[in-house]
Amino acid sequence: MRVFNLAKWIWLHNENRKDEYGEFFTSLLIERKPTLCRLSCDGDYTLFINGAFVASNQYGDFEHYKIYDEIEIGEYLQEGENEIYILVWHFGEDTQRYINAQAGVIFELEQDGKIILASNEKVLCRKNQAYKNGYCKKITGQLGYSFLYDARKENLGGFVSATVVEKDCAFFKRPTGKLELLPEKEIKRLKNEGNYYLIDLGEETVGLPVLEFTSLSEQKILVAWGEDLQGDHVRRLIDGRDFSFEYIAKKGDNKYTNYMLRLGCRYMELYAEQPIELTYMGLIPQIYPVKEKLFQAGEDFDQKIYDVCVKTLKLSMMEHYVDTPWREQCLYAFDSRNQMLCGYYAFENGNAEYARANLLLMSKDKRDDGLLAITYPCGMDLTIPSFSLYYFIAVKEYIEHI
Repeated sequence: MRVFNLAKWIWLHNENRKDEYGEFFTSLLIERKPTLCRLSCDGDYTLFINGAFVASNQYGDFEHYKIYDEIEIGEYLQEGENEIYILVWHFGEDTQRYINAQAGVIFELEQDGKIILASNEKVLCRKNQAYKNGYCKKITGQLGYSFLYDARKENLGGFVSATVVEKDCAFFKRPTGKLELLPEKEIKRLKNEGNYYLIDLGEETVGLPVLEFTSLSEQKILVAWGEDLQGDHVRRLIDGRDFSFEYIAKKGDNKYTNYMLRLGCRYMELYAEQPIELTYMGLIPQIYPVKEKLFQAGEDFDQKIYDVCVKTLKLSMMEHYVDTPWREQCLYAFDSRNQMLCGYYAFENGNAEYARANLLLMSKDKRDDGLLAITYPCGMDLTIPSFSLYYFIAVKEYIEHI
C-alpha cells in the first residue's frame, strides 16, 4: 500500500544545519481505539502521546530506501483531545552510520482505514532549547554526536507553523521489529563521593541513558561510559574519541532519559561541580526480540562459553547487526556475515527475517566504483574491497541456511 499520500515532509526551516533538535506538536479529537502511526525522519526521533513515551529510533536508511515505522498507538490514546509530540534529532553530518540529507519528519495517523492526521504546515514546531544545537561534540567518527542537555531551558520558546521541505524518498516499511525496552538496569555504586559517582551495571549492557538526582544548585555534570576500567576510572578520552555527554542541572529534582543515543557499556562515571544526591544513573536495556534454540553442552564450562557467545551476539543486534555495541555500532559486511552464521544456529527460524533485512540494507548502497561502502548506511568515502566479495558469500549462505 502507498503511504504518506496526504502527509508532507516538515522541518523548522529550509536550512540544513548540523546537530539540531526540532519539536513538533499537534492535537486532535479522536476515539480511544486501535490506531496506527506511521513515522519517518532524517536522523532520529522520540514520539510522545499525551505525555507518555511511545517509541524512538529511526531505522538507518537511504533516501532511495527510506524506512518508516508503523506503530500501534491505541493504548496511549484517550477519549477526546489527544496531544502528539515528536522530538527529532537531525545529525546533519556524514558518519559511518548516517548519510547527510535534508532535515525533516513525516507522519500520519490511521484509524478505521482512514487517515485522520497527516503532517503539514499546520503542525506547530520550535527548536528545542534544552539541547545545545550546533554543539557537534563527536563521540567517534562512527557513532557521530553526543549531546549537552540544559534542564533549565526545558519548554522554552513559542511554537510556530512548520515549514514544508522537499525530500525525494521511496518509502518502505521497517523490515524488522522494534527493539524492546526492559526495566531500568540494577546498578552497584562502586564510588559515591557526592560530586563523583562510579556505577557498575554488572555486565555489558546496551540501552538508553537515565539520570535521576537532586541538586541544590544549577551546575554542569559530565557522564562518561565504557566497557572497562583503567586506574579505577572509565576510559573516556581515547585518541580523539570522547565517550561522554553533558547535562546542566536545574536546582531541585532532575530526571532525564535520552531515547535516541544508545550506549553500550558496563560502567558509567559522573562528575559534578557540586555534590548531588544521586537516585539512579544507568540504562534502560534495549534488546531485539529473538527466541533462542535450546542448546546443552556436555560440560559446564563449554555451556558457559556458549552462553557468553549468544549473549554477545544479542548485544550486537540493534536495528541491524553491529560490530561493537560500545565504540561504533556499525553494520559491516564481513562482521555481520559471521553474526548471521551464528544466528542461523542460535535462534529459532535461523533469525531469517533479521538476517535478510541486513543483507537488503547492504544491497541498497551505491558507489560510483561499484564496490560496497565500508558500512551501511555510510556517508564516508570508505570501502574495504574484500568485504564486497564477502557480501555475495553471505547471500549464498543465507539461501543455504534458510
